[in-house]
Formats: sequence, C-alpha cells, structure tokens
Amino acid sequence: MKILALEFSSRMRSVAAVKAGPGEQPAAVATGSDLGSRGTRAFQLITTVLKEAAWERDDVDTIAVGLGPGSYHGVRVAIAIAQGWSVAKKVRLIGVSSADALAAMLVLKGQQAPFIVVIDAQRGEFYRADYTVESGVAREVCALRLAKTAEIHDCLNSGKNVFGPDSADRLPGIREAFPTAATVGFLAAKMPTETSGASLEPIYLREPAFVKAPPPRFA
Repeated sequence: MKILALEFSSRMRSVAAVKAGPGEQPAAVATGSDLGSRGTRAFQLITTVLKEAAWERDDVDTIAVGLGPGSYHGVRVAIAIAQGWSVAKKVRLIGVSSADALAAMLVLKGQQAPFIVVIDAQRGEFYRADYTVESGVAREVCALRLAKTAEIHDCLNSGKNVFGPDSADRLPGIREAFPTAATVGFLAAKMPTETSGASLEPIYLREPAFVKAPPPRFA
C-alpha cells in the first residue's frame, strides 16, 4: 500500500509518502507553514514529496487525511484534494483524527507517561483528549471533548503533561507539538476500512450556529 498522507490542521502543514509494512519509514516528507490563499502551497508540497519518494501519481493507491480538529481552512483544503484525487484516480480514502496523529507522534518520540493533547477551539475553549501509553502505543482514555481554558490551565498548574499546536501564547507551560502527515499515514495503514469521499468531514464538536440576518429595510 502506497499512502499519500496530508496533515493541514495546524500551522505546520505536512505531506508524507508512506509505504505500509512492518518497520516502514516514510519515503519522503515535506513541511510548510502556509497553504496559500487557494491551497497552491499544498500542491507544491505534494509534488515535492512524490519527487523525493520517486513515486508517480498513479503509484498512490491510498490518501490519508488528518481531519482535525484544528484549522478549519487547512482541513478543508486537505479533504478537497483527497476527494478530487479519488474521483480522478479511484484511490482509497482514509480519515484520521489529528489528535490521535499527534498522540502517536509523541509516543514515537519517546513519550511514556500519560499526557493530554489540546487544540485551540476558539471562543475561549480547547479540544482535549487524554492518552496513556501501553506497549509503545498511545491509547485514548478520555475521548476528545471541548474544555474551557481554565480547565487546561488547571492541568498545567497541576504538573500534567500537556501538548498541543499553535497555543503557546495562550497557554504558558504547554509543550508545543504538531501532528504530522507521517503519523497520519502510519495510523491509516492500520485501519481496516476506507472512508467514502462524501463522508470525509472535519472533526468539529460544536453544533453549527447561524445568526439570521434581519430583513432588508427600504426607505
């Protein structure tokens, strides 16, 4: 299985070419901090990764997408690329939680103690998921949920291991870390089922809120 993985949920966007198999390493990884106003930077990252991996576009049989939570724009760009690719090339699509990808990356880098992943949810809240480490694998022990900023401060003040992207200015003491396309690809390789293109949606725990505009007033 040759997987093209896209992780655009934080400011550190990345693309990886991952060949599934025991002990496999990503064939190539490219990282950027800006997708551009129309996502053009994303295609530059993809082109770079395919070239470095010596893959043709037709070699890709699976596209894995980090579904967030995180940057709504970034995740939407990744989903749009995956959906368009699947129409043109009939590849498998697999969606992966970006929080799980971040947790997996931390364990690969040596994290052994229980930890918390937090991702900015705006409006004074954060997405929070709690993990423990069992046999070298991150296990979610408290499902992803919304938490108030004060709750995350309490976790930091009590000495808990708290990691997350793009939040150092609002959460002093957080250990900054970013989900990576490589771990999105590795997690996707272990998933038995694919996701239909129409079912790929950003992970977003809030109910949509709309404010109805008042009717126009005519003099």
